[in-house]
Amino acid sequence: MDSTRFKNKVVFVSGAGSGIGNAAAKRITAEGGMVVCGLLDESQRPAIGNLDGHVIDVARAESWDEVLGRIVARHGGLDALVNCAAILRSGAIEETALATWDEVIAVNLTGSFLGCQKAWPHLKRRGGGAIVNLSSLNGIRGLARAVAYATSKGGIVAMTMTLALEGARDKIRVNCICPGTIDTPMVAAAYRRSTDPAAAAQAAADRHPVGRVGTPDEVAALIAYLASDEAQFMTGQAIALDGGRSIDGGKSAR
Repeated sequence: MDSTRFKNKVVFVSGAGSGIGNAAAKRITAEGGMVVCGLLDESQRPAIGNLDGHVIDVARAESWDEVLGRIVARHGGLDALVNCAAILRSGAIEETALATWDEVIAVNLTGSFLGCQKAWPHLKRRGGGAIVNLSSLNGIRGLARAVAYATSKGGIVAMTMTLALEGARDKIRVNCICPGTIDTPMVAAAYRRSTDPAAAAQAAADRHPVGRVGTPDEVAALIAYLASDEAQFMTGQAIALDGGRSIDGGKSAR
């Protein structure tokens, strides 16, 4: 790990109160970055320790304006954005209420769009920068009984590629990661909602050829690379980080 890779870089990570976002915030901090954490609410503040943190409603443009304004005022600018905030709601199409659809799209897709849109002028003023969006393997392969979630994540892939084209001239790189199942509180909560949580967890592991689910730290390592200057020739990519699951349709089992 390079403890100076993010020296003099200001990075905002949404969804930093838990899971992948929390691991990313800590990884980039360990590599010398000035990380500001986006939190769901004050109850998440202990999870970020001494890091700078602000409660943000990612689905509201005004909330992004307020938080990014504070970051620029305090730290002088913004060099990278990591969009990690997300929610998971299950349900087949006939079971998915419009209110559920709207909630998932608002947080996952609109929240990522607003982050990109509001960070864009700040990145341009720095002469360029990086955006890393968190999609999902479900955004490129689909997920039965999670139509809202999979759709929101697929939208992030398309948005990432579009923005990479728009940002290239201004040296703004935009990439996204499509993780397989990762051991996060959101995923653990999904297991608990099943009739047999232990069996659900084992089934998730078995869907990956490597025989296990991933860890937040493994995703954070890729986030750090994509957000760093080492990835200056990479933009517009949707990278599957999934233990091989995407190459066999998720059918593998040990």
